[in-house]
Amino acid sequence: MRYWNMKRMIISALAVICAASLGSCIKEIDATGGTATEKSVTLETMLRGIPAAMVKAGSAGYAGQGAAWDFGYPAIHLAMESMTGDLVITGSIGYDWFGQWGTNEALGGDYAVCVLTWNTFYTWIYMANQVINKIGSADTSSLSAEQRAYLGHAYAYRAMFYFDLVRMYEFRPNAVTEGENVKGLGVPIVMPDTPESVAKNNPRASVEDIYNKVIFPDLDKAEELLSGYVAPDKYTIGSSLVYGLKARAWLERGTPDDETEDLEAYRKAAEYARLAINTSGCTPLTQDEWEDPNNGFNNANSNNSWIWALALPSESVSALFCFTAHMATESWSAYASEVGRGINKNLYNSIDRHDFRRHSWLDPDRSVYNYRSCRNDSREYFSETLKDYANIKFRPAQGNYVDFMTGGAADHCCMRVEEMYFIEAEAMGHIDPLDGAKYLNDFMNSYRMTDGYKYDCTNRSSTVQSFLNELMLQKRIEFWGEGVVMFDMKRLNMSSRRGYVGTNSPASYRLNCDGRAPYWNFVISRGESQNNTALADLNNPDPSGKVKPWTE
Repeated sequence: MRYWNMKRMIISALAVICAASLGSCIKEIDATGGTATEKSVTLETMLRGIPAAMVKAGSAGYAGQGAAWDFGYPAIHLAMESMTGDLVITGSIGYDWFGQWGTNEALGGDYAVCVLTWNTFYTWIYMANQVINKIGSADTSSLSAEQRAYLGHAYAYRAMFYFDLVRMYEFRPNAVTEGENVKGLGVPIVMPDTPESVAKNNPRASVEDIYNKVIFPDLDKAEELLSGYVAPDKYTIGSSLVYGLKARAWLERGTPDDETEDLEAYRKAAEYARLAINTSGCTPLTQDEWEDPNNGFNNANSNNSWIWALALPSESVSALFCFTAHMATESWSAYASEVGRGINKNLYNSIDRHDFRRHSWLDPDRSVYNYRSCRNDSREYFSETLKDYANIKFRPAQGNYVDFMTGGAADHCCMRVEEMYFIEAEAMGHIDPLDGAKYLNDFMNSYRMTDGYKYDCTNRSSTVQSFLNELMLQKRIEFWGEGVVMFDMKRLNMSSRRGYVGTNSPASYRLNCDGRAPYWNFVISRGESQNNTALADLNNPDPSGKVKPWTE
């Protein structure tokens, strides 16, 4: 790793934090009620720097060059959504700053977009390592309550970052590219005591080692250190997020490449998903919360669903470098309204008409539902400006579609409790598909169906695979646009299709993949391969252009 570059980036991130008071900070914890020491303030500032860096415009270093895809974790989620096939461009592709991910062009190591994931995640890992190093982790029994909380947060962050990285960069077999020389490899491990000389020749660790030496140990430590700690808000990590991360991780470990499922891993996934549900006290979004024209998917405090979120304060909003600018189609931003990100027509048509989630996208017949909007001219805007299937799921903050600083200051959801219900259902379904169907039926009928209509997937769950197909259909609908399902599709070797007769996708985006897409195996940037010599011959194959757009 290029520590000199990381240090430069962390200094920049901390400067932003010191200049602005963030809602997404770690609150000062002093069990004795006394004045915080200089050391505790320093630790708090360091921890505040992590979530702030995660939503910082230019976090990958390319905002100054006008790359409007450079705005941290929300941008990474949008990039992954663009790769699933479920997201389509209903408007002008000329405004799509995520077109490279959507069309599988220029995704190789020589291209700038590779730094969005690599540079950012390793910067954030460096920041977490700094906190761990400053507190020291040898004997946690001697730590104060404040220090235990800070250390627990740092371990949770680091586990989260390595978990996302290994899911992105692990080469998983596909029908298009070959990667036998990198099979089973994840990413380099960088710890607080990793010297620069080692970082410059640091090979990709095995996937097994990353889980067994970093992810699960870090989550275990976070669970222990945060035991009894009550997070003061949705922007602060608590035990429920740690349980949720464990649920995600065990679900991933249940589905290895050799397709020999690990049923014990699935049991643990279900166990931790239930712990996250119970510990969080969260409940799934109601229809009113989901369709709220002012607070829909932009405000952690407007609902009881979100487990953990990132905040973007208005003073830190950059007009074209935030999630709202690209996804909130009601906003004034030219990107969001002109590009009109929407849903794949086939996926939309699979949503039951009694399922209120269908209202997240504009039906070709606008009269089928009285769509709620934050705009004064919504009737005309929805019918004459936005195209069919455009999304209205993500709203400008406070419903302010004119002032970009206010409307762009949207909270970004990183985990909501509904995901835990889906993990629990899937994990139980791997063990017994009919049991999994009961869990899915219960969720859908309790939280998503309207007009007294009953959902029942029992007849579509005779095998594990048939159940998984149905569960993933509902999960793709549930988490459209949120950066969740690409990981599931890669894990489960799912197909993606934007090319078919009657498609609503632009021609260059009509990619069809039987089984997992080759571009779900992310490529390491050339700059990193040059600075870390051990990576020179261990990169994932460049998938760019290897899947040709479907034509009629």
